[in-house]
Amino acid sequence: LRIKGSDFMERLYPRFIVIHHTAGFDVSALTIDGYHAKQGFGIKISTPKPLVDEYIRRGFRQVSGGVIVSIGYHYLIRADGTVEKGRPDFIQGAHCTADQMNFRSIGVALTGNFDSKDNPRGQKGHMKPTPAQKTSLKELIFYLMGIYQIPKEHVLGHKNVKHAATRCPGDRFELNI
Repeated sequence: LRIKGSDFMERLYPRFIVIHHTAGFDVSALTIDGYHAKQGFGIKISTPKPLVDEYIRRGFRQVSGGVIVSIGYHYLIRADGTVEKGRPDFIQGAHCTADQMNFRSIGVALTGNFDSKDNPRGQKGHMKPTPAQKTSLKELIFYLMGIYQIPKEHVLGHKNVKHAATRCPGDRFELNI
């Protein structure tokens, strides 16, 4: 569908929430946006204007008629529990290709590397979710479950998605809803 004078953007209506770790240090959503831009995850957002303006104010890359958002996650939870917005909820993710989850889910990432094999001594970020991250994650999950009517059975760790070949979010992460 193409309507003259408008930008058409496929909208996402999430049915799942997929939880990740960033497998790295405690960095901002804007920093992760830079990492994901190098992987080609960018998507142009041109409307609504207040949203575009918000992303520009936050430092995302402004382009003619909009802004490029490359971070693949919809939300990022920092070590201190701060929740930073990534992609808008209505934009498909770039966080989990298995089982078409980029088109069916909200991606939530916690900074840190919770995998004992990949990060045995904390050389790649904090080794388990902080208490503040756990609190914020629980609040965010319940908020998203309420808005989108997502049942708790549809809140998954990345490794628990059908056909996902990953250990993310690591063996030191426990999902308790």
